[in-house]
Amino acid sequence: MDLIQVMPMKKITMVLFAGIVLTSFISLQAQDGEAGIESLFSIGFGARGMALGNASVAFPEDPTAFAWNPAGMVKVERKEFLFSHTTLFEDVQYNFIGYVHPTLNAGTFGFGISRAGTGGIREFDNINGVSIEGDEFGYWWGKLSIAYAVHLFSGISFGANFEANRQVLLDYSTNGFGLDAGLHYAPSNTSMLHGFNFGYVAVNAYSPRLKLGTESEAIPPIQKLGIARTINLRDGLDRWLFLFDYEWAQNKKSKYHFGTEYSLDRSVFFRTGFDNGEITFGGGLRIHMFQLDYANSRIGDAEYFPRSHRFSLIFHIGQTLAEKLEAIQDQREQEIRDRFQERLSEERKVRIEESLKTGQEYFDKGDYFNARLEFSRVLREDRNNVAAKRRLDMTTEKEQEFQKQREDSLLSAARERDQQQRDLDFVNQRFQDGNEAMQRGEFQAAIKKWEEALEVDPDHPTIRSYISQARNQLESEINRAIASSRAYMRQENLTEARRLLERAKTQAEGNPELTRKVTGEMRNFDRMVDFISNYQAGFKRYNEGQFAEAVPYFEKALETQPENERVRQLYQNARARSNTEESNQPPEVKRDVSDKIKEGIGFYRDGRYEEALRVWEEALELDPHNVRLLEAIDGAREKLETFQQ
Repeated sequence: MDLIQVMPMKKITMVLFAGIVLTSFISLQAQDGEAGIESLFSIGFGARGMALGNASVAFPEDPTAFAWNPAGMVKVERKEFLFSHTTLFEDVQYNFIGYVHPTLNAGTFGFGISRAGTGGIREFDNINGVSIEGDEFGYWWGKLSIAYAVHLFSGISFGANFEANRQVLLDYSTNGFGLDAGLHYAPSNTSMLHGFNFGYVAVNAYSPRLKLGTESEAIPPIQKLGIARTINLRDGLDRWLFLFDYEWAQNKKSKYHFGTEYSLDRSVFFRTGFDNGEITFGGGLRIHMFQLDYANSRIGDAEYFPRSHRFSLIFHIGQTLAEKLEAIQDQREQEIRDRFQERLSEERKVRIEESLKTGQEYFDKGDYFNARLEFSRVLREDRNNVAAKRRLDMTTEKEQEFQKQREDSLLSAARERDQQQRDLDFVNQRFQDGNEAMQRGEFQAAIKKWEEALEVDPDHPTIRSYISQARNQLESEINRAIASSRAYMRQENLTEARRLLERAKTQAEGNPELTRKVTGEMRNFDRMVDFISNYQAGFKRYNEGQFAEAVPYFEKALETQPENERVRQLYQNARARSNTEESNQPPEVKRDVSDKIKEGIGFYRDGRYEEALRVWEEALELDPHNVRLLEAIDGAREKLETFQQ
């Protein structure tokens, strides 16, 4: 064969098709002196990016993220898989498959395969002026992408995308390898730039070289800079997104890309944009884990090619990173609650065993009051405890035997049996009423019943002994209630703490000394409630970035607990973050602070977070209102907490 000529079997001419589809690049564009080589994949990936005018460097929020800006993969909130199909011209098929896998601590990983190609091209030989028709053949260009992105510090992320290219035409093939690198910056919620995102990417930072024919061609680098702005509406249910990209390369005209997206409840999407002067539009619909997107744009010359359509199907897999973090936090809190309940249960078990043992010892010695007291404590802890019930019944039987002996002794010597019998019945009833009240833990009521019995039988030794011991136990019960209330206050279980104090107050009625003691403890409780209320109100506003509003709540909390280091630290941070005036520190102090900040950044980049935290805290002592230092310290503490988990 002297010459191979290629031609599609449909509409366009042999020369146009060979110049656009079958060559390795969309090359040598000669408009207004512009020249250069551009990859076929520069037309972008995914329906979302196409509908937004290919403006996705600063906010690539789907599984095509690494193709726009590998660092921007950090905007993908959960594992996502995407398949995209684009209809080009003359049966050229352009497909893309992408997957992004974000992790909590190990960065974000991306994987993609893209392919563009066509078949049905007829081969002709020109031999001595005679055209001889040959076989049909095809052409395709594929690319494998493996990407990674990681948070660095203060909202800055870095990403890289390794690419392996392969082209096949007839019996010819070639491979080339390249690398994209990008940066992404998302300001914190407390920053003045909150809501903005910034991105930069160097496409082909390491250029792939392809040699399909006799000459090797390198795809030159392209640089892109992007900015995005999000506006949340309807309490965050709806969102309006604006994007702008600026693209430049050597020997080529700069390009501008603009796009906007409005989403309803993050489920229905409307998009439009300008791709270097061409209008683009599209939309999407998400139902549960599935999302279908569509885009329409003009990719080729309007004189020869119609507008192209692109469809993408996205699978949203699992929880978002925020949901995972919340689930982990909930799990930790539940584990803390479970451990606390387990400890309470174990302590309760120990108390029951000790009370049963102690009660049995009292019973064996004939001290039925304390025996009844211990067995009653067991039943208040476990109302169905068989051993306590049985031993309490045995105690009652012994008390009844003792009482019967006294009845017989008194009746035998009494002249007025009827009156004495009524007195004895009254004493017995009050004695029994007192025992029942004591079993319920109502010591004051029990004492009152026994005192009524003493008015009739003032020499009753058992009742006198029971009254004396009940008063001692009442004081012990109130002391235990106060101690338990304090323990619950430390756990911030204010409802249970209040219930115990109210019960102690009721038990102390009629005893001035115990009443004063309980009343003083209730005043301490009220101060603790006031502290927790102010602390929580200040902490809520602090987390929402309302630092000036948080300051007075922390001040009130410190009035109650001035020694609380955690509240004092939050108070100082809130004051510093709410202070908008420039620091008026002397120049030499500013230099020292600046040197320590740089030293801490060095430690932080090396993963030496404890040393970075120590240096930055030293700098904060010199300049306590430095917001930059506070944010750096918060970041170091988060890293330390992550590695300690």
